[in-house]
Amino acid sequence: MRRWRQSFSPRLTLAIIGLGVALSLPGDSTLYVVLATHTVPAGILLADVGLMLSANRLIRLPINTPVGLLLERLPRRAVLVPALFLGGFSTLLYTIPGFWTLLVGRLLWGLAWAGVWLGASTAVLDLTDETNRGQFSGQLQSWFFLGVGLSSILGGLLTDQLGYTTALTICAGVTLSAALIWLIALPETRPAHVASGAASTAVAPPTHPEHNGSARTLFTAIGVLGLNWLIFMGLIGATLPLLLQDRIGDSLLLFSLTIPLSTLTGMLAAASQGVGLLSAPVAGWLSDRSSRRWGLILMACIAGVLALILIAVGGPAIVIAAVLLGASATSIMQTQVMTLIGDRAGSRRGRLLGITNTVGDLGSALAPLLAYMLLPGIGLSGLFWLAAGLLICALPLIARASQTEWRPAQPAQSAAD
Repeated sequence: MRRWRQSFSPRLTLAIIGLGVALSLPGDSTLYVVLATHTVPAGILLADVGLMLSANRLIRLPINTPVGLLLERLPRRAVLVPALFLGGFSTLLYTIPGFWTLLVGRLLWGLAWAGVWLGASTAVLDLTDETNRGQFSGQLQSWFFLGVGLSSILGGLLTDQLGYTTALTICAGVTLSAALIWLIALPETRPAHVASGAASTAVAPPTHPEHNGSARTLFTAIGVLGLNWLIFMGLIGATLPLLLQDRIGDSLLLFSLTIPLSTLTGMLAAASQGVGLLSAPVAGWLSDRSSRRWGLILMACIAGVLALILIAVGGPAIVIAAVLLGASATSIMQTQVMTLIGDRAGSRRGRLLGITNTVGDLGSALAPLLAYMLLPGIGLSGLFWLAAGLLICALPLIARASQTEWRPAQPAQSAAD
């Protein structure tokens, strides 16, 4: 590990981590944009789409926590680099038509993403202290949103222009190239003083008069992330092509330009990620200045409810605006939950991140399955009314957790200095 010991500045290290995360996403993002409308070249039925979009998350349910525990004991590179190579090879399997090859590819991608995301999150928290944790967490989320956004629009364009199989082959090449970058340049961030068994010892939580509810608020934060992923990553992600087809049609005539459905879906997905890219670091900066992590989560949840109601009742322009509002809400919630774990989990961050992502994966895995099961009975609008009701039910819990806000002790010097 000494050979790869972190020698770059924290911000440059964050950029290398974030670049790999962004370039890991083209294959997965492209499937979300095009699979529902390209079942024939994929070799599956429309009824199989929900399973394929959920399989990668279902496989992570039993492995997120073990991966988190490994990250407390192993060098970060030992998890991150192999995981990214696996992600590239799993995308190649998407190019082989057939139910089983696509399903195996999705399961392997789930294994890969557990290592990529949990490893990246842990490595970024290695670089932070209480004065910059929100900002660094927000910047990692921005790399994620950048990757999803660019991958969505490029995936849609490549599919429309070159076809389903060629587009995904290019996506696989991008991810494998990123794995080579990490193999060559990724620094090791695990603190040098941590012994092999030391990571299992928890750091005592800060003694603060408002910190007695730390465990309760952490559980609430994990629940918020699960609901967030259920609705904004699972439901909207899985139904966006059908939503646009229902409200707009097979193409959009913009001035004299005709935009096909897959390209339009990719453009809106990209725009959503662009909104998230901007929202996450701003929210992180605000939370570092005010330590009002829960206050920001409450505001984001209210904005999410409004977005879901507008999607349920709105026409084309309103739906597009509401999807973008929802993207801002989800980016803020994700950033603040990750920051809260960094604040309160001590040296158990790996396992807490694993548990958090397990709950999130459960939500986002159930969403496509439930959506396509409920769709014939309640329609698209009914799905979003139901989602708005679930989020409204969470508001009292979030408001209660916001009463436990506490300000972390300020160290003399930031980890980024």
